[in-house]
Amino acid sequence: METKDIKQLQYENKKLKKEYGRLLEEIQRLWRFKKETKLFSSEYMKRLQQTDLRKKVFEGTDFTIFKGINESDSRQFMLYNIEKIIGQQPNGDAAQKYVSQIYGEKKLLDLDEPFPFIPMENVDGWLLDMVRLMGCLMGQNPWGKCFSLRWLSSRFEAGTGDDPYQFSPENEELLYWLEVTEYRRIAALVAKMVESITMLEYQRISSAVYDYIWEKLHGFIPDWANVDQCNSYINSLLDIINNVNAHIKEGAQRGLCIEEVGLIDSLWGDLNHTYHKDYLAATKEIWQKIKPVRDSFCDGGRNRENYLLFVNDMLKIALPIAEQYNLDMELDDEHSLPLSYLKYWLESIYCYDDYRLE
Repeated sequence: METKDIKQLQYENKKLKKEYGRLLEEIQRLWRFKKETKLFSSEYMKRLQQTDLRKKVFEGTDFTIFKGINESDSRQFMLYNIEKIIGQQPNGDAAQKYVSQIYGEKKLLDLDEPFPFIPMENVDGWLLDMVRLMGCLMGQNPWGKCFSLRWLSSRFEAGTGDDPYQFSPENEELLYWLEVTEYRRIAALVAKMVESITMLEYQRISSAVYDYIWEKLHGFIPDWANVDQCNSYINSLLDIINNVNAHIKEGAQRGLCIEEVGLIDSLWGDLNHTYHKDYLAATKEIWQKIKPVRDSFCDGGRNRENYLLFVNDMLKIALPIAEQYNLDMELDDEHSLPLSYLKYWLESIYCYDDYRLE
């Protein structure tokens, strides 16, 4: 088969997957629409009618525009109004109020995902979707509740599913959206969800990387209504992700795999270093001796007993090499940070076969 035929098949396969995703979302929309928004006796509908949402937010709005509006414009109108509601009171309290009025005090992290497509023939359905999406955003926790990124922009493909890892720092399209979108309050709430996944994914590299991010962002919770504070938080998060990625890239340029980057950070005891030659040499020698053992240890069995045995055995390999290269690991201090980092790194390479960053 010629190369051009293979490429054509790959292109057609991609088109089919995209169409499948779109159809799946449409089925979900119809099912939920029938179950909830089309039933005017729904408890959510009753609560919606009892709120002052229309008066406080949409007074004077001509909802007949929905009869001719397309999906993209409807989405933008929704984001525009969510952004406005978040800005009505400090810390987004107005947004929290409407979510609680309709979905209950304890429902922020237990909402169904908004409809993949707007039920434009029903304004109440659109309003419920808006409040539901607002609740997902105000939850700030992808593990509690995330949502399809199609709600933010048509640049994200349909059929992505309800997966926290959509908010990964590896999602370059999402990072770009955070940087350029006009909805800065919404972007800050999405960025807080990205931070959560960033902490998890980079923790797998080393505790040094995790601590670097934690020290920079710990306690940095902006007033969601304050655009300047939201921008400051978003810029800080993006700078941190760029710094970590640049650090990993520099390690790769020096011939280190992702596990070795985590190891050299652990031996140094910090992310901020310039890949000193002695640390580079020690790192490569330690990994060369540990990797074969890790790959075959207990035939891949994963349990607490094997983990402790692995860590203790690998320390007997790593520490003499570190001493041979005169690495300053403060081993005479019972609270040695490099030693703690090294132990956690050993745990990471024992527990994780896929770092998601290679």
